Amino acid sequence: MTRNQLIRSISAFTAPIARRIKMLVQRSVLTRVKYESKVRLLQVKVPGGQELADIEHLEPFGFTSHAPAGAECLVLAFGGNGSHSVGLQVGDRRYRMLIEEGDVAIYNQNADYLHLKNDGTATLKSSTKVIVESPAVEMTGTLKVAGATTLESTLNVALAATLSTSMTTPSATITAGTITTAVITSLTVNGIAFDTHAHSYTDNGNPLVSGGPQ
Repeated sequence: MTRNQLIRSISAFTAPIARRIKMLVQRSVLTRVKYESKVRLLQVKVPGGQELADIEHLEPFGFTSHAPAGAECLVLAFGGNGSHSVGLQVGDRRYRMLIEEGDVAIYNQNADYLHLKNDGTATLKSSTKVIVESPAVEMTGTLKVAGATTLESTLNVALAATLSTSMTTPSATITAGTITTAVITSLTVNGIAFDTHAHSYTDNGNPLVSGGPQ
């Protein structure tokens, strides 16, 4: 056997193995997503234009995402067999956030995001609204609201709390619910002190001063 014949024989023998190795992990383009129960199945286009359908999308526990068509996906073919493949990392550089070293972010294609920054701050951005579904929400720090606040139920102020009101508008209206406090020791609205405000009046020609709020 000549040298060239030996090389051709080795190439013919190793060609199937080489093809399987090439197919082991492929960078593909996502073309379609569908669901069977809670299993997400991907349709992808691998290098060369071949379409692979019903590729199960494997994700870490507690995290899930449905990427749009055109996203990129790593496809792992077990044993190099394309008919037995799973989709691993799915990403889309068109919508990826630019963040600093040490930052972590969750985002979507509408530019909504939760950004945990390396300086200890967290930013939540939503283009419409944020809904919190929980029987109770507790905060250990202060709450600052720049926009309007709507109360649709009861506001309870604890005995040890301080209720301080400062208004720049002529009036405020509570359209629903009630405000309940254990004890109000000081409340000032538009410069008028609730606990000390009094009115001067005359009774039978005698100047008098009211005794304040009761």
